[in-house]
Amino acid sequence: MSHVNQIRIEMRDLAESIRPVTDKANRGERLSVAESRKLADASQKMSSLGVEFQRARLDSAAAADAASRTPGDGRSSFVDDSPEARAFTEYLRNGTVSPEMRAAGEAAGSAGGYLVPPGWWQRLQVALKAYGGVASHFQQLPTDTGQPMQWATVNPTAVLGSLLAENTQVSESDYAFGQGTLSAYMYNSGVQLVSIQLAQDSAFDIDAFILARCAEALGRAEAAAVISGTGSGQPLGIITALAATSGQTSGGVYQLGTGTKVNVAGAASTTGANQVTELIAGTLAPSDWLGVLASVDKAYRALPGTSWFMNDVTLQNTRLLTNGFGDPYYPELQDDTDPKLYGYPVVVDNNLPNLTASTASGVIFGHLESAMVLRKVKGAGLLKLDQRYADFLQVGYIGYERIDSRSNDLRAATVVKAAAS
Repeated sequence: MSHVNQIRIEMRDLAESIRPVTDKANRGERLSVAESRKLADASQKMSSLGVEFQRARLDSAAAADAASRTPGDGRSSFVDDSPEARAFTEYLRNGTVSPEMRAAGEAAGSAGGYLVPPGWWQRLQVALKAYGGVASHFQQLPTDTGQPMQWATVNPTAVLGSLLAENTQVSESDYAFGQGTLSAYMYNSGVQLVSIQLAQDSAFDIDAFILARCAEALGRAEAAAVISGTGSGQPLGIITALAATSGQTSGGVYQLGTGTKVNVAGAASTTGANQVTELIAGTLAPSDWLGVLASVDKAYRALPGTSWFMNDVTLQNTRLLTNGFGDPYYPELQDDTDPKLYGYPVVVDNNLPNLTASTASGVIFGHLESAMVLRKVKGAGLLKLDQRYADFLQVGYIGYERIDSRSNDLRAATVVKAAAS
């Protein structure tokens, strides 16, 4: 049995073991101290299993990829059995530059390298999603080239229809358009080293190995950029974009008040029922969760895909919130396979920062497909270094792609700005 399946079974068994307790909490019945502790311990275990499951699934990318491959003579080949795909595999394995590779052309940039075939690029994009919970919710804009392109934005909330009297001219309504430029910034995977023996071994799935390593390195870089990028010489991150807004009637920044206290399972009581401030607890008080939700206009909240975005630490801290009787405040959030908060899905992205005093951070809520756009230039590139590591009998591979992100309609999302404790 694979490690992935073992973890899946362990998660299922853990969920079954606490089902009587969660059912009791969902019915609104009071939990005993022992039951509350059991639920909190199970929640922590489920969270760690979730992280382990994700890591195991990504590490076994080659095995999971087998369903999309065809059997051969000892070599596993991509379903894309085009001459370009076969030529690319030979380039990875032996450094052979075939006519098909030359026809594909060198990728942009002084480092050279060759464009990956379409099937390999599509698989890379799928793999990248595993590392970018926030990025995958942006509006996706693939382009064939990396030339700068203008992107128009508009805020029509001030434009309202009006009552019209008979035989009266209709007044004009002016829409104020904004404009941003989508560039194409180059990101690379760093050098991924493989021994010459493995690279040349027909039994070694070189395609899957390089795909998995490049996807992890590029995915983590992309995920960080679209969250906290400055927008100057690099992509604009969503937190940076939202933090720069002001005076919006929807979205932007939700400013927390000072000193709101919450009940946390296992925390030492210092002030009776209210135990610690929300910043110390690393989460929000229920009233502030609702405040963040309400800060995004209902028109966006009703769109499919509207979600909460936070890291594992914030999610775990929120699971530990209790009511005045020690029961979990959010039973719906305890399910690690499908956590929800006030009916909206919770997306975990560990590139999001923890809640920090006086800083826009921690939690994002909204419809990110409306709020942000992520541009990717089709045709990532790969460079094979045959000579640089020859004295170690190794071959180096560098994967790279070009991306940019810009704001679109920032009324559709909100970021939290925590007050000092």
